[in-house]
Amino acid sequence: MRAVLIAVAVVLSASLASAATSSVVIAVGYNPSAPTVRIQVPADFVAMPIHVQNDSKDAVKRADEIEKALRSIADKLHQSPDITLKQGVVSLSAREQSALKSFSSYDSSSGSSAQLYLLGALKQDTNVFTVTKRLYQVVCSIPLGEGTKFTLGNTTLGLNEPEKYRHQILESISKSIAESKKSLGLSGSVEVDGLENPVSVMQLNEAEVALFINYRLSIQTKTP
Repeated sequence: MRAVLIAVAVVLSASLASAATSSVVIAVGYNPSAPTVRIQVPADFVAMPIHVQNDSKDAVKRADEIEKALRSIADKLHQSPDITLKQGVVSLSAREQSALKSFSSYDSSSGSSAQLYLLGALKQDTNVFTVTKRLYQVVCSIPLGEGTKFTLGNTTLGLNEPEKYRHQILESISKSIAESKKSLGLSGSVEVDGLENPVSVMQLNEAEVALFINYRLSIQTKTP
């Protein structure tokens, strides 16, 4: 008798979105390597990244103008209950900005900038197109200070509280393991690692996201 280890690994890159640090999770794009054990649910919102930059040569003025821009965005959203703000990274540089410098959309290596997300709620009477147009309208209505500009990134979907689906995903994993053992005619012990990992979120289409847990499955059996 010899031992044969049949291992099925389901591991994805750490770049995938997860609910480890926030109850609001912005999904990553579709990945064909995603686990087959996953559930499909409607997205809760459309997320649009905004990059705020100021090209003033004076470092203090750059910081002031970016702060004013962020305050203007927050004030504007108070008038729009269907849109919420998710703060991102603020990077302030003390280096002098060259008057001849032309920066790219997301180049903040030698300037001051801030990035944030606008989250537009998806409702029964809306879709990704109507919500995106609504986000555009809100951003375009925000007054900009001298030398300040907004750069809008690509939209993606997101979900509130993905961890509430953990039990359902674990049940699906358990069912999949049982079916795999039956179809392969295996009766050995099963070891599953990684079930404590956070629930990850992946965009499927224009309205839905897939939820899954990265795990590793090993089935120990014996053959003659």
